[in-house]
Amino acid sequence: MDFLALLPHTPPMRLVQEVVSVAPGQQAICRRTTAPDDFYFQGHFPNQPVVPAIVLIELLAQTGGLAAGTPEPGAPLVPRALRVAAVDGCRFPAGCGAGVVLEATARVVGKMGSLFKIEGTVTADGTLVAKGSLTLADVVRSAPRER
Repeated sequence: MDFLALLPHTPPMRLVQEVVSVAPGQQAICRRTTAPDDFYFQGHFPNQPVVPAIVLIELLAQTGGLAAGTPEPGAPLVPRALRVAAVDGCRFPAGCGAGVVLEATARVVGKMGSLFKIEGTVTADGTLVAKGSLTLADVVRSAPRER
């Protein structure tokens, strides 16, 4: 299954580069190797690039979206439009820069209606750099508006 096709993002905002594992409706593990020319290093910070905390949250959200949105085997492949609805209790015990492997682990710990509660972590070369929870909302995709 092409798990990346389930994400509504395209580069450069598709942060997930590799899907390690997915247990539909339960958990996903994804990776990204940071590179010096990644867009989020531009100006953050000159001569001392640091992955922004919001990028770590977004990587966790995309990984959580795969955990929550991947259909069970045999079910139709219907991409979901999951959006971040809330971010709770995130902590960033260490920083990281270019040339590290970020690994996000996201677990679905609750579901109410169209909301999914996700808890997870992000490590950089095995060191914990982010931990927290977020809520993803399943929204209806609509046709683009004409301008």
